[in-house]
Amino acid sequence: MDRIDSHQGAFAAALRAAISERGITLSRLQQRLADDGNAVSMATLSYWRSGSRRPEGAQSLSVVEGIEDRLGLPRGHLTSLLGPSTRLGPVAPPKLPFDEERENRESEETLEALRSAPQDTLRDLSTQLTVQVGANGAVESVVMRTLVQATSGTITELPLIDVAPEETEVMSVISDVIGGRVAREYLHPGHLLSGVVIALDEPITTGDTTLLEFTETFPPGYPPRQSAWHATSRAARETLIWVHFHPDALPSWCEEYCETEDEYVATMRSVRSGAVHLARHGFGPGVLGIRWGYDE
Repeated sequence: MDRIDSHQGAFAAALRAAISERGITLSRLQQRLADDGNAVSMATLSYWRSGSRRPEGAQSLSVVEGIEDRLGLPRGHLTSLLGPSTRLGPVAPPKLPFDEERENRESEETLEALRSAPQDTLRDLSTQLTVQVGANGAVESVVMRTLVQATSGTITELPLIDVAPEETEVMSVISDVIGGRVAREYLHPGHLLSGVVIALDEPITTGDTTLLEFTETFPPGYPPRQSAWHATSRAARETLIWVHFHPDALPSWCEEYCETEDEYVATMRSVRSGAVHLARHGFGPGVLGIRWGYDE
């Protein structure tokens, strides 16, 4: 398997090179695009730059042409590298892809379909992700260990939501569960989100804690994932993400990112001894993650 789709990788590499050569920050580029009437979020620009997502639809292509103009590139320099669309099924009306509104809406719909119990009486104490990256540069497995506490009432189960790198009919697989079992699973009709419910071996009541561990793997047909992230709807005392790269797949670049309702921040990271980690205390709600890529 190729480490990354050739069109998507070429576009991201060309965008990174152009930004670097002009010495412009991503936030400054976003502001200049907005001045031209090409509104785009910092998160979307960062996703395009990293190669974890690609422009789709008429509005996004207009933004890419605006980027070419602002960076002094010939028309078609970036758009010609996009190739055919990777969307599956009918294309939605033109809009920026993978926007927060869609993910939030489909998360709520997935939780409703899973008949998930409300989680407003749950406190995240610790979440640790250990990620193994294969020789193809994509995630092979994620071992997640989470410690949670009931703040009132009784908690009998925990829902988990997965957002795939792109639309797919293949779900990730949760196995080797310690402290519970997979009770229900659901693939959203939009084919971007899916979810499972883990029933606890022992329900917890006010003040009690439970510790869960499980492994997530990605079967054939699941889009290659070159990121590791944790999303939480409430503040967590500790969040730790530890990514281990195959010695034949050390990335050309790596960055950590933090996305909340108020801001989006991405910082380049060096990969030392084949691994990189990210730790935060008191983070949430929001998304915390690490992503990487490979330049030719």
